[in-house]
Amino acid sequence: MRQEYDNRNFGGDQEGLRSNEPYVRVAGDPALEALDALSAALGEITREQRELTERIDRLRQSRQDGMSWQEILSEEEPPGTMQVVSQMLARMSKASGTLRKELVDSLRAEGTSIPAIARMFGVTHQRVSNLLRRPPD
Repeated sequence: MRQEYDNRNFGGDQEGLRSNEPYVRVAGDPALEALDALSAALGEITREQRELTERIDRLRQSRQDGMSWQEILSEEEPPGTMQVVSQMLARMSKASGTLRKELVDSLRAEGTSIPAIARMFGVTHQRVSNLLRRPPD
């Protein structure tokens, strides 16, 4: 990963890495790619969410009409409602997990301490250490 430093200096100590370091542009930034992937996943989930809302309305109506859950769910077109929910959750989990990993790696490469990253993410320093040890997706 290649880093280029902008000429602007925001008062950071050039010897130590601090949050007010010079602005960093990164060519081929994996965190930006992960942001794009999360955005794409959210777009897919938004489309699926509309379809899921319609399915839920049909499930509710069928149940109110007196059908058993077994009848309702076995008559669904594949993938079933619960499969769609699982696929949506898995898609969001994968995209957000990749972004989390890439951001932790990027922050650490910029010199951010593990406790500082933990505070930013609202997790323990052990969780950050685990993310740092995890291989990239």
